[in-house]
Amino acid sequence: MAELDRVAGRILVIDDDRSARVLLERVLVKAGHQVVLVDTAEEGLRQLNQGAFDLLITDKNLPGIDGLELLRQARQRNPTMKAILMTGFPTAETKSHAETLGVYSYVTKPFGVHDIVDMCQAALQSRVGA
Repeated sequence: MAELDRVAGRILVIDDDRSARVLLERVLVKAGHQVVLVDTAEEGLRQLNQGAFDLLITDKNLPGIDGLELLRQARQRNPTMKAILMTGFPTAETKSHAETLGVYSYVTKPFGVHDIVDMCQAALQSRVGA
């Protein structure tokens, strides 16, 4: 993808796995995005209440509120925000539920870092109609 085609965004990453958060931060910041990292859905919801995000990336399996409930609540706060759901335990039921909640993409862990960057870029471009 050409550099001129890139759309920078403000991205909220929610994952209780520190190494996944750090990896996502590293590759997304390098791609020119502003990234906020949190480790629980509850903290993610607080961040969503404090400011606007262009993209939400969340793990499905989180302590407390899970990623699907987080997506439902995030949609109530910002219906146009794009979302990517990650899981290490994919099921057809989870994918169907995620699609019902309007996720842009459903990603199985482990994932390729270049793939996730491209997916984020595509989600951000679709949001601005580029």
